[in-house]
Amino acid sequence: MILAHLTKANGVRKEQTLKEHCINTAKYASESLRLSGFYHTAYLAGLLHDMGKATEKFNEYLEKAYRGEEVLRGSVNHTFAGVVYLLENYHMDRKEKWGCLASEIIAFAIGGHHGLFDCADLEGKNGFLHRLQKDKRELAYEEAVENYFGNVISAEETEKQFYLASQEVQQFFRKARALFSGREEIDFQVGLLSRLVLSAVIYGDRRDTAEFMNQVQVCKPVFNWRVQRDYLERKMARFDSAAKINQVRKEISQQCLESAGLPAGIYRLNVPTGAGKTLCTLRYALAHAEKFQKKRIIFIIPLLSILDQNAKVIREYIADSSCVLEHHSNVLHEKQQQEILDEYELLTEQWDAPVIISTLVQLLNILFTHRTSAAGRMQALCDSVIIIDEVQSLPKKTVLLFNMAINFLSQFCNATVVLSSATQPCLEAVQWPVKYADRAELVQLGQEQKDVFKRSEIIDKISESGMDLLELSDFCISLMEIHTALLVICNTKREARELFAETEETAKAKGWKMYHLSTSMCKKHRMDVLRDLQEELLLVQSQEIGGRRKLICVATQLVEAGVDFSFDGVVRVTAGIDNLVQAAGRCNRSNEYKNLGRVYLVNLKNENLGMLKEIKAAQDSTLRTLSYWKKLEGTGLFDDEMINRFYQYLFRSSEIKKEMRYPVKNERDNVYLTDLLANKNKYVDVKKEKPPFILHQPFKTAGKMFQVFEQNTTDILVPYGEGGEVIEKIRGMKGNEACYYLLQELKDKLKQYSVSIYQWQMEALYEEGLLESCLDGRLYLLNSKAYHEKYGVDDKVTLAAEDFIL
Repeated sequence: MILAHLTKANGVRKEQTLKEHCINTAKYASESLRLSGFYHTAYLAGLLHDMGKATEKFNEYLEKAYRGEEVLRGSVNHTFAGVVYLLENYHMDRKEKWGCLASEIIAFAIGGHHGLFDCADLEGKNGFLHRLQKDKRELAYEEAVENYFGNVISAEETEKQFYLASQEVQQFFRKARALFSGREEIDFQVGLLSRLVLSAVIYGDRRDTAEFMNQVQVCKPVFNWRVQRDYLERKMARFDSAAKINQVRKEISQQCLESAGLPAGIYRLNVPTGAGKTLCTLRYALAHAEKFQKKRIIFIIPLLSILDQNAKVIREYIADSSCVLEHHSNVLHEKQQQEILDEYELLTEQWDAPVIISTLVQLLNILFTHRTSAAGRMQALCDSVIIIDEVQSLPKKTVLLFNMAINFLSQFCNATVVLSSATQPCLEAVQWPVKYADRAELVQLGQEQKDVFKRSEIIDKISESGMDLLELSDFCISLMEIHTALLVICNTKREARELFAETEETAKAKGWKMYHLSTSMCKKHRMDVLRDLQEELLLVQSQEIGGRRKLICVATQLVEAGVDFSFDGVVRVTAGIDNLVQAAGRCNRSNEYKNLGRVYLVNLKNENLGMLKEIKAAQDSTLRTLSYWKKLEGTGLFDDEMINRFYQYLFRSSEIKKEMRYPVKNERDNVYLTDLLANKNKYVDVKKEKPPFILHQPFKTAGKMFQVFEQNTTDILVPYGEGGEVIEKIRGMKGNEACYYLLQELKDKLKQYSVSIYQWQMEALYEEGLLESCLDGRLYLLNSKAYHEKYGVDDKVTLAAEDFIL
């Protein structure tokens, strides 16, 4: 008997045959892609994924591991055999291109289910040829093939499944060719199909393995969308709709409900800030899921700062909130029981829940990173409703990748995608545009309805020369004659800190409170300041007109989304119009100040944005838009026409065009991720390749290169509050092992007391003796002298001689 797995349950030996495992994997993989049209492709990939286990050598490996003997995980190569069999039998001598392409897609899924590989790397080496040229004796290939077809399935069944799979691939290719005019776009879609089939195999393999090892079969109850809808509708029926703003919110919600009857596609929800997008999209998603029997609803929220509050709303309006899975770095587990943790890890591994709340980082990692844990979730996006909130926050370098991915999901995976934003980017006006549905807008609003949400007016204070920080400080102080609460948002932490320092003395002399918020402060520090600020704001808002209580908050753009506070005046240093809209959303949010708030646009003289090229390009596009806007009458700066014009300018700029191709550096030169994933691998000489292969994407290398946000910073532990106590504990530990166990115990708490800093900041702090490392450089501790009580990490501080005296 040929085994796939061995385990012990309640002291009893349990065996799973290779036949059982391969058939179960094929069944789970194919079912996950049934409605996407790739049932047989996934089924065959699942059947063949462990062909290499059909050897005596692998069975000996299992027995040793079962007996508790030391074995090296992965020491028996079991992924190459299926790849070799497919390519030798269905690729080498075939002239029919669909068969060749199908064999490569399935071979990639088999070969990559424990780790992605490059179909062709940046040295021009071919991953398929590498497997074909492997010594078959080392693989025990002949034995594996003979045992597999003698014990698992027949060669005739493989032939039949391959024919059906090649038909699916042919149908896919024809549809792709009809949808996309460019060869690059088509090849990109082929790459995504390869990843999808791989995802299905990873899902099927891991699910069946987990079920066998735990001796529990996962039974998925049918989720009743109607019950969830009825619950939401009953709660919404109790809303007060007397006020004009609530009437318009109700109209928006009703339009969303009516749009839920439209078929799968890509849609836009373009409504003003304060329109209640979270509940509107939930109502739409539940109705759409019920009508079209979708597997799940997925809410993608780019910013962790707004995820918690949105998740709270979603859970409140879902009848069974236990069916809601949150998957992001803010989920804490330190007090949960192990069995609950195991269930959570299984659900997050597969995204196997009816309602999922996650981040843009998680979504993009699913689609592009090299990690199999992320790639395995791609199948969960099929047959889903995917709501992507604040889509304008998508990093520019990922725009083309994102567009191609959501096109694939909507056109080939039966997914419905809703892009939600008050400042919709023109994703249809780029090199690889989004293929929107015929009736793309879920909601149509008239100007009168939009004006209901107006809470502020724009005052343009941009000048040809701009202000220096001293002039900006004087300007802000002068505004306090007419304002009681002023928020000033800067582009950089340096600007915010220096402006705060410039203004603080005058504010103190006048009896005003001053606050500073930036990512130079650890999370706990920011939350403490925010709590005090919100309490003070309530006092300011509740005082009589002419009251003496006033405050100024100087911050970076971290406050532009997800922070629920309101000022009667906002000053914004020029950035993109999307940033200006977000900043305006902090002004008179709920009409607390009765009259219209004021948002002042200013520009800084000789502003040093350094490497912040996106902000500079956005600034230039905003200035062009402002110039055009000033010539018009009766048009608001934040009207759709102006926002569209801003994005047209931005996306046409040479800097952003280049950035959207996702440039990366390798050892030899610069490459673009869009080229690599569109099969434009310039390191491959196709003419010399024998046999010629179709797929040349370096999936593993590209996946390693892919980062949603640049990770060119290092986290350091800072001595704020309990952070200081933790630092002293770590300093008192002897030996790396003891320190490691302490960190495991405190890992969730450490997030609250960490700050990310750049390499140049680390060097400056090291030079002054203000930063020390432990655990072989895996943890950095900041000296208390370098953490300021008001603005956090201070890389400008120097130690005096007395600081070194013991």
